[in-house]
Amino acid sequence: MMRFLLSTLFIASSWATLHHLIAGTNNGQALYSLELDDQARLVYWIQARDAAGTSPSLALDRVKKHVFSSRPAQGAITRYAIQSNYELVDEGTLELEHSCNTTMFKSLQLTSASQNYGIWGSASTGDCSVVFGLTTDGYTQLRSKEIPGDVHSLAWGPKGHNIHALNSRASSSTTTSIVNFRISDDPNLEDIINTDLLANVADASQIVAHPSSNRIYVVTRGTNELITMIVQQNGTSIKLSSAPLRFKILPSSLDASHFHTSSLAISASGKTLWTLSQSSNQAVIVAFTLDPTTGDVIDAAARASWGGAGEGQLTAAPFEGGDIVAITNSPLGYITLLGLEQASAMAAHGIEYKRGHEYLQQLDVEAEMGSSNAAAPARIKSYGRTILDDVISIGESIWLD
Repeated sequence: MMRFLLSTLFIASSWATLHHLIAGTNNGQALYSLELDDQARLVYWIQARDAAGTSPSLALDRVKKHVFSSRPAQGAITRYAIQSNYELVDEGTLELEHSCNTTMFKSLQLTSASQNYGIWGSASTGDCSVVFGLTTDGYTQLRSKEIPGDVHSLAWGPKGHNIHALNSRASSSTTTSIVNFRISDDPNLEDIINTDLLANVADASQIVAHPSSNRIYVVTRGTNELITMIVQQNGTSIKLSSAPLRFKILPSSLDASHFHTSSLAISASGKTLWTLSQSSNQAVIVAFTLDPTTGDVIDAAARASWGGAGEGQLTAAPFEGGDIVAITNSPLGYITLLGLEQASAMAAHGIEYKRGHEYLQQLDVEAEMGSSNAAAPARIKSYGRTILDDVISIGESIWLD
């Protein structure tokens, strides 16, 4: 009997896939290691450690041995070693070079690319910004010239050779700029290749790039729009090659004036783009269908909402199954994992309700982009959520596996 029980437990656990991620804080001093059981649809934290300071932005090195966290007010970056049990060990803090007449910044965003070993980022006072790069040992730093405006979001081109820096407050007019950098084998951030201006685009929140095409995407905070553009590269030259396309994010059933869109992310499959909008008491997430080859927006496949105040951020999982995305700090102190369930899976398994997922409410999808939505719609699926702290604001998350 015991042998049978052990065999049964082993088989059951082998069905589940465990994934791990780390979340920081905007105004606290903790880092959380979390685990997702995608079969049980449960997420839970497995380690919590005191951090060197706040950690609103995180980046993972190429070999997935270290996590880097930002400390904007100190102009510093801390490196943590990832242990086999997902505990994080503080290995020291690096101070950025003096820029914009200060070492204290309003935002300090970090990013990395699988094609190179560096950690990259932007530091902004709100009126002046720099883009920087550093080696993972911290001994070598690169820095761009000072850029007037607020560069607070970076996107990598599909081959890891271009950085697109979003500058949403380059002037008092309703103009957003995208500053383009070429990252060669011997990079030099002193040279800005090109700056593209987006007319009638104010207060842009975030920029992302499609993983395999030359299309980039921006969301606006006040007008709640998704804006897409094609980037053309000719040798070392980078520029926008087509007029931007605009899509409404929120359904007409909601009063968009009460919402602001804070984040977007693209799934590893390149087939789904997620946006997150928030009011004072409600969040709305939208899954847009993309052409995986061209990156074109096809339609809004599904929408869902939940209650609570927060200022959330999205991070797409690095694996394709389920098109899963992590949402931090919506509501305040929570981390939530959602995925997209296609019509074929819904037909095969039916709509499944599980205890603990009642917070998620499906919203109707309108035929706003020329799609009749005649087929059964896709559905946003909850993979669980957990509260990390009911007082502290949670920063970005980053997936380890």
